[in-house]
Amino acid sequence: MTQQGLLLYFIKGAIINSVLYSFGLIIAAGYGWRFFNPAGIDRHKARHALSVAVLHFFLPALAFGLMVSARVDRSFIAVPLTAAVATLSGIVAGFAAYKLLPWFRAIDRPAFGVMVLAASFGNVTYLGLPVITEMLGAQFGYVAILYDLLAATPVLLTIGVFIAARYGSGKAVSMADSLKRVLKLPPLWGVAAGLAVHAAGVSVPQIILDAASLMGKAVIPVMTFTVGLALDFRDMKRLPIAVPALAFKLLAVPVLAWWVGSRLGLTGDALKAVTIEGAMPVMVLSLVIADEFDLDVPLAATCIAFSTAALFITMPVMMKILF
Repeated sequence: MTQQGLLLYFIKGAIINSVLYSFGLIIAAGYGWRFFNPAGIDRHKARHALSVAVLHFFLPALAFGLMVSARVDRSFIAVPLTAAVATLSGIVAGFAAYKLLPWFRAIDRPAFGVMVLAASFGNVTYLGLPVITEMLGAQFGYVAILYDLLAATPVLLTIGVFIAARYGSGKAVSMADSLKRVLKLPPLWGVAAGLAVHAAGVSVPQIILDAASLMGKAVIPVMTFTVGLALDFRDMKRLPIAVPALAFKLLAVPVLAWWVGSRLGLTGDALKAVTIEGAMPVMVLSLVIADEFDLDVPLAATCIAFSTAALFITMPVMMKILF
């Protein structure tokens, strides 16, 4: 490697680490809420209120603004396909690891369900979107929206929910109800509205674009803060159980996303964005699914907490290796 190449290598690494550490401070602030409970508000109530506001108001506005201004190209197909392959591969890998590896076959069903979800579903919007926009620019935020709303979340609310029900409470799950959940997602309506306006060639008034942009700016810090509110490190002694799932999620999935994305024609920053999405830690929403279907909630919290902390090491390493 030439001196110029070596310098560029370290500069890129410094930028990645700087962005991640900035988000780390916001996450730490969210985590610190539990020690003070400002105004007597419990962190779970605070996280729920913030999440509802983001899901129903700020994220749909951001999705609309991004879709209206995005340049529609092959990435609108390649990104969801890459996300679907990465997510479904996690499900397959989770089943394979915990059914075939002799050291892990003895775990109980609620823990098994958590491990499959942990290997499959990343925090691609609440953390992936902020990281992409800060590292690559706001114009690539659409990658996180497409990755999540057109692939990861629909798979979670259909196949993921079926897995959670089977290995948890055993509740009957209707595919029709699962599809209704997907179609009722407010950010998905933001995407649909943005694409419809874009396709129709309608000129959106600047005041609406400015309002969507302003609401979108609130999404990044609030979502990052709620990740900190959700973290729980109290059950770390059971972390060895999660090693196969987390190793696949943090190390194999970004490579898979990079490989599939490149084969589907993604290049440059679009390929970097989809790789970043693949590198994201375990999805915070999986904790809600675990709680709803009586899976191993403490183990789910441990997976989210450890993988989020490990991201500050694994993601820079994977990005340096792949790019």
